[in-house]
Amino acid sequence: MNVESIKTSDNHSLKYAYVKNDASKPWIVFIIPFALKTDLAKPFFDFFSSHYNIVTWESRLILDDANEKPEHEFFNVEHHVQDLLDVMNALEIKQAHLVGYCSGAGIALCAINRAPDRFENLVLAHGEYTLLNESSCTTQFALDMDGLLSLAASSETRAKLVFDKIQSERMETDPNRPDGLDLPFSKLNYLTKYADTYTAYKSEDFTQLAKQVGHKTLVLTGERDIQANVSSSQRIQNLIESSEIYVDPVGDHYGVLRPNSKTLVKIWNYLCVHKS
Repeated sequence: MNVESIKTSDNHSLKYAYVKNDASKPWIVFIIPFALKTDLAKPFFDFFSSHYNIVTWESRLILDDANEKPEHEFFNVEHHVQDLLDVMNALEIKQAHLVGYCSGAGIALCAINRAPDRFENLVLAHGEYTLLNESSCTTQFALDMDGLLSLAASSETRAKLVFDKIQSERMETDPNRPDGLDLPFSKLNYLTKYADTYTAYKSEDFTQLAKQVGHKTLVLTGERDIQANVSSSQRIQNLIESSEIYVDPVGDHYGVLRPNSKTLVKIWNYLCVHKS
């Protein structure tokens, strides 16, 4: 993986990682969740780089160590979509397969609506679609996180309370979860920016965006995913006309980050069948 930085269209520094082994190979744009380092995408890169060029990036501003908090508007979803296009333009990527994971799935839906000609196929892996008003489409984990992040976004004082609560209740690391997922909760200034990003994200109506997708789409979900449940993925898949869904009976939320997982194999097979 090569790691570089660019200045976004609104003049923020953005770190991205890519592999470009052969200009003739197709590209995959892989959208990782908010506040994760590109290092976590290494299993994805390792799995696909024999046949694809790949790029991902770290979502804007959250992991900057500067203590000054940016204006809330800088976290709006349209900025994340423009960041994606800025990275593609920096690498001169005219068209790519689009794979969105967790909150990255929501950004993928926004991107493919805004710039449909830049993408060939769409893969939504264990998407977080914040369907908080549909009880069957949310989980207790998602409701708990919504409460904490919404509170943290409401004021600096409340953000400090949430941060202290998370630190005091942090459990031992789950060996089934990849390392690095808790990074946005490791520093107070990370948490406040992550909370602003989340509240901007959940204001989007992902069901309306799904209805407008005209691309062939694979939706992936798992019955052991306690973060984004099967019903929410089925809800989105039912709204995308040219789509199919795969439900892994033993799949949790993290297969896309694990080396040689069933999730990665399923994405590989789908892209092979639907290659241009």
